[in-house]
Amino acid sequence: MYKDFNGVQSIIGSMNKAVEALKIKHNEVALIGDIRLTVREVNNALYGSSRLIFEKDYDLSIEKEYADYVNELEHIIAIWGKTIERRSGKDVDAVFWKYYEMFQYVEQDVIYDLVVNRFKELPLENKEAYMSLKERYLFLKNTIDYKKEDYSLIKEYVEMMAANIEQYKWLYERLADYRSKCVLNGIVQYWFEFDYEKLCALDEKVYKDYYDLDILDSDENAVFVDLGAYIGDSIYDYVCTYGPYKKIYGYEITPSTCETLQNNLAEYDNVVIKQKGVGEKSQTMFIDGSVVGEGNKVLNQGDLEVEVVALDDDISESISIIKMDIEGAEKDAIKGAKNHIKNEKPKLLVSAYHIPEDIFAIPKLIDDIREDYKFYMRYNGYCAIWPCDYILFAV
Repeated sequence: MYKDFNGVQSIIGSMNKAVEALKIKHNEVALIGDIRLTVREVNNALYGSSRLIFEKDYDLSIEKEYADYVNELEHIIAIWGKTIERRSGKDVDAVFWKYYEMFQYVEQDVIYDLVVNRFKELPLENKEAYMSLKERYLFLKNTIDYKKEDYSLIKEYVEMMAANIEQYKWLYERLADYRSKCVLNGIVQYWFEFDYEKLCALDEKVYKDYYDLDILDSDENAVFVDLGAYIGDSIYDYVCTYGPYKKIYGYEITPSTCETLQNNLAEYDNVVIKQKGVGEKSQTMFIDGSVVGEGNKVLNQGDLEVEVVALDDDISESISIIKMDIEGAEKDAIKGAKNHIKNEKPKLLVSAYHIPEDIFAIPKLIDDIREDYKFYMRYNGYCAIWPCDYILFAV
């Protein structure tokens, strides 16, 4: 990150004088050459690209184009000033503005090349590790394979970030604490810098997954709903963390896993286990019967039928907390719980990593249903080599 802001301030002063000179005396070839070189150097230092997205090529022998070029220079200088102002504050804000401005001012193809070149500079053992990403993380659709020059995963995330850059800003400004901002920035930064130590530093080291006592409380009157209950580990952690409750619902789609879930929680009172999927509406869908353990998800086609329900239809009583880890179906589940969210404002603990843009889309969807939620983020990836298991808290 560029930190010599005093140097840039000095350059801005010199550039303003140079632009005023261009207004007085046209076609100063030497001066224009120096200005262009300076613009490229400062742009590259601040944004990672020598040319910004709006810069045009001008025929300076034409009076109108010459005037447009001078106006463009003034615009660029103003942007530099704003960048210095933004990045001179807290480090967490400086990281945010670095990536926001890069995607605002730099062409996608240039960002892609920048990130690929950064990846190529990693040690060989690091590059080797990334070749197993798709096998390690089933939610990833694309790959990084330096041997085949396949950087489709980088391309996917560059395109996703470019399409959601304003959503990034919206979420960053809505996050309710410093730590959440660090988590969001750390995830985004890793997508484009691959700094493994910084990613590991985000790991939750105090609380159980989903149950951050600085964010979430619960009591004996709580109705807790676990979507993607698996074998009961998150329900067990919930009870251990908060103690008495009124009722617990656990939803799991895989028959064998659901049977294990039922057995594991047999000693608990007022626990209702449902072998159902949860979505936007009630319907019959399918699962892949060959998938055992974590990672199964509802499909339009498959070898085993599964009932999918909307929470608004399936649970009539008031809900206190909903935890969701359902392999990319989280947005549909939120839509299917719209009335509960509107009327009761249950606390929402949502896995936001199964689909890349979900990190931005899920909080916006919740906010569209009800505007008075506060948002937090925590990271439970535990030194994964690609960001995963990050949780959005809406409370």
